Amino acid sequence: MLQLNKCEIDFERLFKRAPIVLAKRTPQILDSSIDLEVRQQAIFVVTNKYIDLAYANYVLENYSEVRPNLIKAAPFAFLLAFDPELKDAQNDWTIQKKINLIILFGDLQLLNKLSITTVKLHSVAYQAKLLYAELLKAIGTGQTPTQSDIDVALLEAKNTKDKDVLQYILPLIEAVFALISGDELLWQESIAKAIKWHSDECKFGDYKDMEEGFICLNALTMAKLGKENHGWQCQTDSLYLPLFLID
Repeated sequence: MLQLNKCEIDFERLFKRAPIVLAKRTPQILDSSIDLEVRQQAIFVVTNKYIDLAYANYVLENYSEVRPNLIKAAPFAFLLAFDPELKDAQNDWTIQKKINLIILFGDLQLLNKLSITTVKLHSVAYQAKLLYAELLKAIGTGQTPTQSDIDVALLEAKNTKDKDVLQYILPLIEAVFALISGDELLWQESIAKAIKWHSDECKFGDYKDMEEGFICLNALTMAKLGKENHGWQCQTDSLYLPLFLID
């Protein structure tokens, strides 16, 4: 069993109840005869249940079961983030998770749908995180962010007096810039910095008792895009960066 943080999972309960919950909740999502609030609850439950299954299997080192569950989660994550009726209140942190899941595990049709959506958030703590989310969506769907957009995001991140922005979001924006400019060294360094921040959060910060800490989706997306767009191989070795998921 992998030791990723202090989060404890009731594996027996999860694996026993998940099929029952999914069988009940999945049909509710698109059933227009059901109250909208019930449908919204259903999309939230189904999305997170597949993610929970993936993460639990990762911890248990059942690696062959991780990617299939994340693939199943991706289309529901899209609805949860962007569907006019079903979406929940996204902030500048939670939207990153949804976009990453779609880029990493969505099919071409889902990526095309993502490419024409607009990032609209319920709350924004720091403008740099919103700017990064927009860059992430663009580059992850085959678009090329303008140098002007990247420069604005870099400047905003550098001027933000927040540890998480400076140590995590800024390196991720730099990774986007590296992908556009073809700077492999900067790309490698940026991913390493993002993983360092994530690892510290799992030991001492908010991720120390959260399943979300098991995998650094942002860094994994940057690794995937470097591999697909340039043939680069990420050299960062970390349990929080399961590169087998992008092979």
